[in-house]
Amino acid sequence: MLLLSHPRVGALLALTILLPVGAGAATLQEKIQDSRQKLEHIHENLGQMQAHLAAGQKTQAQLRREINAINQQVVVVQEKLAGIQQQQRLAKSQIADLRAKISALQAELAQQKSILAQQLRAAYTLGGVTPLAVWLQTERPGELGRMSVFYESLAKARSTLISKTQDTAQQILKTKREVQTHETRLAQLARQVGAQEHTLQQQRQHHAALESQLADRIAADKAKISELQANAHILDGLVSRLVVQFHHQEEIARAKAAAAEARRKAEAAAAARRAAAIAARRQAIEQRRLAQGAQTEQRARQVQRAVTAQMQPPTTVVRPPMLAPALPATPIVGHGPYPAPVNGPISARFGAPRVTGGLNWQGIVFQAVAGTPVRAIAPGMVLYAGPLRGYEQIVIVQIAHSLLAIYGHLGATDVHVGEQVSTGRQVGSVGNGGELGNDGLYFEMRNAGHPVNPLYYIHN
Repeated sequence: MLLLSHPRVGALLALTILLPVGAGAATLQEKIQDSRQKLEHIHENLGQMQAHLAAGQKTQAQLRREINAINQQVVVVQEKLAGIQQQQRLAKSQIADLRAKISALQAELAQQKSILAQQLRAAYTLGGVTPLAVWLQTERPGELGRMSVFYESLAKARSTLISKTQDTAQQILKTKREVQTHETRLAQLARQVGAQEHTLQQQRQHHAALESQLADRIAADKAKISELQANAHILDGLVSRLVVQFHHQEEIARAKAAAAEARRKAEAAAAARRAAAIAARRQAIEQRRLAQGAQTEQRARQVQRAVTAQMQPPTTVVRPPMLAPALPATPIVGHGPYPAPVNGPISARFGAPRVTGGLNWQGIVFQAVAGTPVRAIAPGMVLYAGPLRGYEQIVIVQIAHSLLAIYGHLGATDVHVGEQVSTGRQVGSVGNGGELGNDGLYFEMRNAGHPVNPLYYIHN
């Protein structure tokens, strides 16, 4: 809430307390300007954050497109990987078949080796007998043909078994080489699958991390934008309230200025009327003085003519006419509830014309010696203490809500503005000379800004 400056004492003769609206308005204008600058700065930051957010969202969309492309590549690679894995399974099946074939060949080779070994042992048992020797040693020539056929068949069978055994061994060796080739291919495929899976996993992790960071940044930007929008809304409200308050103060200032102008014109008109009345009274007094002077001169001429006619020494002395002797002054007594500020006779009544002319007395004058203590007639707060043109030193004390006591023509003041004084508290001392002509205290009472007879409030 904007604090305005403290009230000050305005025109002392009017005794009105005015608020310095001009200074408050200037301060409020500066507050509004500063708030508007802050609002522009917030809107500028808001635009930058929105542009930053748009760029982040654009980058996020591009990154998502890249991630979708990578995901498509992943699908392709996964399909390739599935084909490779199918090849792996096929290769493993082929290896298993080859190994089973090797096992069968090895069993067959073992059987062939066993048969061949038996044949070799039988041949060894015969001791290397040739068919010719058998034919020569036989006792039955009829069996010779059968033995020849038997040995020939046996030799052929042995030769065939040996060839078959060799073929089996070669086939086993070839099958083992095929198994080794398939296993090498299978290991190579496994390495390729592992490398591609590792690469894809790294790319996925990298893009996932980027997307997470980007999402965090976008979320932070959105939060900042929301905060800036809230701040801008609050500041908009503050500026609106300040502008309304400023316009209200301007209206109050214009109303007070109009009222002050009206009072000034009214006071000027009243002063003009009082001046006209005083001028009229002075003219009437001057006319009476001239008339009295003319009558005195006429009587003097008549006396001179009488003396000349009688040709006798004058027996009387002609004197100028004298004013009627002043009546004894009646005591001026107040009948109010408050004590008098000083002890002494009252030499000027409220409303009586001044000797020097001008306005009538708006207060009363106490005759007192210079330096006489002047005391407060009632408790109250000091509104002003200091010099005032035409009144020497002056003290103004607010006794009630609209009742003021004015102590004028002081030689010195003993209180300060804002001080609370009690009844009988010395507020200053009687001054000398000045507008009063003689030493004394000028005392005035005002109610709602208008002079009132002090004798209604004090007793002496």
